[in-house]
Amino acid sequence: MKLRQLVYLNEVVQQSFNISAAANSLYTSQSGISRQLQELTEELGVELFTHHGRRLVGLTEVGKEIAEAAEDALRITRRIKQIAETHRLGESGALRIVASRHAMASNLHQAIVRCRQEMPGLQVEISQEDPVVALEMLKGGRADLGLLTEPTEPLGDLVYCPLAEWHLQLVVPAQHPCTELPALTLEVLAAYPCCSFERSARTRQIIDQTFELAGIKSPIAFSLDSTLSILDYVQSGLAIGFVVDDSFQPDRYPELRILDVHHLFRPLTTGLVLPRKVRITYGLRAFVSTLAPNLSLDWDNGLTISDSYPRKPAAISPATGREPSRSAGRGSPPPMSPGSLRRGRTPGRV
Repeated sequence: MKLRQLVYLNEVVQQSFNISAAANSLYTSQSGISRQLQELTEELGVELFTHHGRRLVGLTEVGKEIAEAAEDALRITRRIKQIAETHRLGESGALRIVASRHAMASNLHQAIVRCRQEMPGLQVEISQEDPVVALEMLKGGRADLGLLTEPTEPLGDLVYCPLAEWHLQLVVPAQHPCTELPALTLEVLAAYPCCSFERSARTRQIIDQTFELAGIKSPIAFSLDSTLSILDYVQSGLAIGFVVDDSFQPDRYPELRILDVHHLFRPLTTGLVLPRKVRITYGLRAFVSTLAPNLSLDWDNGLTISDSYPRKPAAISPATGREPSRSAGRGSPPPMSPGSLRRGRTPGRV
């Protein structure tokens, strides 16, 4: 019995018994896979597959048991290679990280410091990029992991693991009429010029989409590149501004007030993005464990985290400013892990 035969068996099962697809995935020929599976069947002396004519359609009962055992064997094989690599490289190697500007900046910095202390030989490379460029780097193998805001398009060969949740807040001058209202609505906000981040920022997109779905023109009059710029505009009385929670420090701006608008705009998540076929090294596993110790990743079985993002924001009721209720798992984001990272951010564009 050859390890290659178990690899072919596992891939055929993964490809729904399509030998052509399995061959393409493994960069080999259909005839080679068929021959190796036939040799495995003859060596074991049992039928592994059920057929419809010459086409494979499923596994026999004994085939199911053998396929499960083969998957376990391949998992152990991968683990052996990882152990050998760890021994060979020690705590050295390179880790290429791409992050959107200010996304999880504080947590990222802390994780790098801890990893450097524990693995001084690990070379960490960080590239700060626009989210679109960052995703292309991950897909093209030019980065090992990303720390990005939630994606807006299906990720394909990438996995998104949400780590932190952010909420929008409204900053206004202390004497602004909005401070006297018991509750804010989209109609009220639309009556004033507002400032927020530039159109490419995910938070800005959420703001514009919310107003659009409510049938109200977006009141964003100033598109700015940072939280500090937004606060300066609000302080000067030019507009009221949208920022993310924890980015506003009241003691530094005593003449400004923060108002709750959680009920009007859905939250935004930032998280870890990994290629499904990323080369799993000791440094990568150690860094992710340091960055998000409570994030559950099944490294041995490959990255199979459910990434149901993106979801389109639900329509906002103009009367209440709220989304209609949804059943869990139907259009809602995946649940946050129990130890989700929160509040580890620096002011900036999201």
